[in-house]
Amino acid sequence: MKIIHVKNPESREACLAQLCANVYGQKAGLDPLVTFTGTLGVLFEQDAARIFVLVDEQQTILAMLLLVSDIEGQGMEVTLLSTPETGGDEEHVKRLIREMATRAPLRVHAPDEASEAFFRDCGITRWLDMPDGMRLGLAARHETVMPDTLTKPLRFNAEGIVQTFKREPETFESYKARFIAGLERFDGRV
Repeated sequence: MKIIHVKNPESREACLAQLCANVYGQKAGLDPLVTFTGTLGVLFEQDAARIFVLVDEQQTILAMLLLVSDIEGQGMEVTLLSTPETGGDEEHVKRLIREMATRAPLRVHAPDEASEAFFRDCGITRWLDMPDGMRLGLAARHETVMPDTLTKPLRFNAEGIVQTFKREPETFESYKARFIAGLERFDGRV
C-alpha cells in the first residue's frame, strides 16, 4: 500500500466529488455541492487544499482525505475523510491518517470522545481544549501551540456560494454538472 497526492485535475475533481458524496450522504441537500464548489473554486485555486489517497498494489483507492492549509502555513487540517464504496475500511482510514501525520503538520477536530479515541489510534497524541468546547489534536510534525495562537484554516464562504447559486442559476448548473461528471468519472482507482 502507498499514499498518493492526487494532482491530476480530472482525478482530483472526481475524488473530491466522491469524497463529498461519501461524507455527506444522499440526503444532505446542497452541502456536498457547496463543499465541492468551495473547495474546487476557492481552496484548490489558492493551492490551499490537497487530496491524498491510500491505494493498494492495483491502485485501488482504500481511503481518501482532504487537507486544508491554515492561513500562516502552520498546519493542515483534515477536513474530509472517507473510504470509497469500491473498498477500504476503518483500518485503511487510520493508516492513511497515521502515515500523513508523520509527513505533514496535521490537525484534527474531535467533537466527542469516540472521535478523539479514533484519532488517538491514528497517532495523534497532543490535544488542546478549544474555546468552543471542541478538542483539537496535533500530529507530531505540527509545532506546539496554544489555542489562542493557533492560526485558522483557510475557508470558503458557504453561505456566499448558496447565494450565488440562487442569483446565478447557470453557475449552479455548471458546478452541479461538474459534480455529477466527477462522480461518474470516479472508478475507485488513481
